[in-house]
Amino acid sequence: MSTANLLRLILLGAIWGTSFMLMRIASPALGPILTTFLRALLGGAALYLFARSRGIEFGWRENARTYLIIGLFNTAIPFALFAWSALHIPSAYMATMNSLAPIFTGLFGFLLLSERMTASRMAACVLGLMGVAVLVGVGPTEVTLYTLLGVMAGMGAAVCYGYAATYTRMKASSLPSLATATGSQITASLALLPFALPDLPQAAANLNWTVAISVIFLGVVCTGLAYALFFHLIATEGASKAITVTFLVPATASIWAWLFLGEAVTLGTVAGIATVLCATALALGIFGKWRSMLRA
Repeated sequence: MSTANLLRLILLGAIWGTSFMLMRIASPALGPILTTFLRALLGGAALYLFARSRGIEFGWRENARTYLIIGLFNTAIPFALFAWSALHIPSAYMATMNSLAPIFTGLFGFLLLSERMTASRMAACVLGLMGVAVLVGVGPTEVTLYTLLGVMAGMGAAVCYGYAATYTRMKASSLPSLATATGSQITASLALLPFALPDLPQAAANLNWTVAISVIFLGVVCTGLAYALFFHLIATEGASKAITVTFLVPATASIWAWLFLGEAVTLGTVAGIATVLCATALALGIFGKWRSMLRA
C-alpha cells in the first residue's frame, strides 16, 4: 500500500471511529430515526455532488430497485439500529459489533452464493460470539436488559451489512461503486423520511449547536467523505486491503469516546475488542496471508 493510501486508511479509521461517539450525542436529542435520516440525507447529498463532479451516471430508472435494497440494508436499517443502540451502550461496544460485518458477509456468501463454508469461517463465527460475550460480561457497562438489546441491535446492523455486501456482489457488481454508494444513500433517506417526521417536535425542542454540528459531521464527513475515501481505496488498493479499516475503527471509537464523552476503557473492553478482531481476521483470511508472506 502506498504511503498516501496508508494515510487515507488511517484517516478513514479515525473518521468512522467518531461516528459512534456522534450518534451517542445526536440520538438522545433527535431520536434514532431522525438522526439516521439526516445522516443518510447529508451523506447522500455530499456523495452526489462528488459523483457528479467525476461524471458518474446513476441510471436511476433501471437501478432504482437495486439502490433501494442496498440502501435499506447498508444504510437505513443498520444506521437506525446503531442510532438506537447509542442510547444504551458505549461507543466501543457499537464499533466492536460493527467489526462483525465481515463474518456475516462470509455467512451470506455461503447461503446465497454457495461459497464454501471453511473451518476458519466457522471458527470465526464462534470466536466472534465469544468476543461479544467477553465484552459484555467483563466490560465497563452494567449488564441490563437494554445493554443486551443494544448489543443485539449492533449485531443486527452487522448482519445487515453482511447481507448488503453479498447482495451488492450479486446485483450491483457491474455498476460504478460510487454510483451504488450515492444511490443507496439517497434511496435510504427517502425510505426513512416518513418515519423521521414524528421526531421533529422532539428535535426542535432539543436542538443545539453541539447536536447540529454532530449531525452535520456524521452525514457529510462520516458518511459522504468516508465513503469517497473507502471507494478510492478499493479502486487503488483492492477490497481486501481497504476492508482492513475494520481493525482501526474499534480502537479509534474507544479513544474518541474516552476523550470527549468520558467513556471508560477497561481491560475487559480491550479483551473483548481483541477477540472480535481476531475473529474478523480469521474470517478475512488475514492470518493465512500473513503465514504465506512469512514463508516467502
